[in-house]
Amino acid sequence: MKKRLIFILLGFVLVILGMGFVFQAVEDWDYFNSVYFVVISVSTIGYGDMFPLTILGKSLTMFLAFFGVAMALYVLHEVNSILFRKHFNEKVSEIKRNVRKEEELKEGIDKSIKEAVRGKKKSVRKKAKR
Repeated sequence: MKKRLIFILLGFVLVILGMGFVFQAVEDWDYFNSVYFVVISVSTIGYGDMFPLTILGKSLTMFLAFFGVAMALYVLHEVNSILFRKHFNEKVSEIKRNVRKEEELKEGIDKSIKEAVRGKKKSVRKKAKR
């Protein structure tokens, strides 16, 4: 599960960094601003302070808007899914422990009641013999 998450996050980071190189070349931006643009676009923030001017840059932005946002949502889904499963499994384990404790208590109570009933029968028999 952790390997899968690392693989997904690494892939997403590589796409962001790779698209940064692409926008750097296509739009003649420095690398930091290119990565900034990709992150802002993929996160759907879109401040509007940077935008592509070339046809190729605009085309890549449309591609990025569709597939990059989908990829970001997939990454968020996987992170959420893994965290939810972990939390869910912890809660299930806790419930199972509590059920076992309750069963043990019930068995102890049943045993005590049976012993008390047996002791009562013995004392009734002793009194009956006297």
